[in-house]
Amino acid sequence: MFRLIVKDRLQWLVTVFFISILILGVSLQLVLDSDFGRLEVRTVQITDGITELSGLLYRSYAASSQNQFPSIIIAHGISESKEMMSNLGLELARRDFVVLCLDLLGHGESGGTIAEGQQDPTFGVQVAIKYLRAQPFVNSSNMGLVGHSLGGGAVRAAAAKDSSINALVLIAGGLDTVPQGQQYGVLNATFPKNLMVVVGDYDVLFNMTDLATRQLLYVFNTNQQVIPGLTYGSFQSQTARLLFTPATSHLFEPSDSSVVINVISWMQNSLRTGQGTGSVTNMIYWLREVAALFSLVALFGLFLLTYIPVSKLLSLKSGPSVINMNYVFKKPKSYTIWAALNLVLFLPMVFVGFAVSFPPSVFGASIAWWLFAVGLVGLVIISIRAKASTRNAWNWLRGFFNGKEALIAVILFFFLLAVVSVFDATLGIVFRILSPIFRSFTSLRRFIIFPTFLPFFLVYFSAEGFYLHMSHDSAKEQRGGSARNEIWDCLGSVIGKIGVFLVVLALQYLPKMFLGIWILPNYLGFLVEFLWVITPIFALSTISSWWLHRNTNNVTAGAVLNALIMAWVAAVVFPF
Repeated sequence: MFRLIVKDRLQWLVTVFFISILILGVSLQLVLDSDFGRLEVRTVQITDGITELSGLLYRSYAASSQNQFPSIIIAHGISESKEMMSNLGLELARRDFVVLCLDLLGHGESGGTIAEGQQDPTFGVQVAIKYLRAQPFVNSSNMGLVGHSLGGGAVRAAAAKDSSINALVLIAGGLDTVPQGQQYGVLNATFPKNLMVVVGDYDVLFNMTDLATRQLLYVFNTNQQVIPGLTYGSFQSQTARLLFTPATSHLFEPSDSSVVINVISWMQNSLRTGQGTGSVTNMIYWLREVAALFSLVALFGLFLLTYIPVSKLLSLKSGPSVINMNYVFKKPKSYTIWAALNLVLFLPMVFVGFAVSFPPSVFGASIAWWLFAVGLVGLVIISIRAKASTRNAWNWLRGFFNGKEALIAVILFFFLLAVVSVFDATLGIVFRILSPIFRSFTSLRRFIIFPTFLPFFLVYFSAEGFYLHMSHDSAKEQRGGSARNEIWDCLGSVIGKIGVFLVVLALQYLPKMFLGIWILPNYLGFLVEFLWVITPIFALSTISSWWLHRNTNNVTAGAVLNALIMAWVAAVVFPF
């Protein structure tokens, strides 16, 4: 994706390369997700007459009304979706379980809101239990539940309502002592049946010492410290208990290979089924995730390449910047200021988003206000530095924008949206990095909130264009414009953008790994963990704006395109 691509032969070679990788990646995903054709995988819609839920159903073709399989429902954490739990779903289904990965209320393709959890603490899991038990290929008396974070509380509440649940896995959730009584049940030596508790060593929301020496003693029917990895009670009496502590963090617990292996073993012992295909350690989900990553990269590369024919069609010619930004900031200083603004305003504006719930989505409002504040302050600093008066600051900034470039950005966005929607509708492929980031609009209400994010993100990416791309000479002017120098310039912009987030993550987790202390504990540390998801998205957005700036020598196309993409991601990912 560099200037040499404009040569027709190389452009076509790169295009064919990306198309080949995309086809190969998507094909591998489909083959692996179905266990080479052994599994049926489909999205199901579940309704109780009030709220519609969405689930991802994994079923072996060997399951039938004459050969009923045990079943498992998997519930995700807050601001996640059924796709993020499909690693567990795939591997359990390969071992002769019928598995339903559920979008909880307010999440993914399901209706409802998180607030409805006050009326239904199972967040739809209870409705899903009724649906799954009604399927002819399911053994209705042999069911287990798995929940992560928010989903842990949901499956615990479901088990409290349904005494016939035979196994429960709580992954970093559902362990609170406060929500007891009829809604969530009181955890003890007999409730729930066959309980496994999973909490990562680097899970900032839990104190492992307190968990093992106090909270779980009554539940594990012991007066001594609970030993991780040791099974208490027995599967025969359905009082089995296990604490498992993998070397991972809150966000990554459900996809950790050791967690997947232990959940499989627990369900096999609890629901008394055979191993199915292969051994417990024979995993293929990680190959599917690698294929998914390559598919996303190939799609994104093709998407950026479409700028070339579209710009030719609209007769757009790149030219010199309207205003020389060199006298405003040099590169190192501009990167430093931009990184500092992103870092300093992150936590304060996250809490502003909690107080001002617009755009109307959980965490989405926080991200919107954070980026808006960073962009606004950034533009003010640039205006002051350029000695633009308050009266003419708007006109000064407006001189950087070009209507035809904005039109190209809109065309590129709708091209990407159309391609993603086709893959989703025909093959069920959702492009993701951990969380689904490129997917079709799953409901009318998600499409409606999409434009509410645009003003926030447009301010941010406009300012970012100045700081990362226009506050210094172009790679061509500085280094002669060779392909190697273009690569280094692109990487420099990406590091200038995400470097501060990588540093924050390192400062948060390295002290815990080596010294056993958290820099930001509890909920503050939990908010920082979202940077694991945000950082790769920001890396893609920076590559996008860098590419468009190198072709237009302006910020318009990159700012508009990234604002559209980020608003799309926010609208389809964050819960209501």
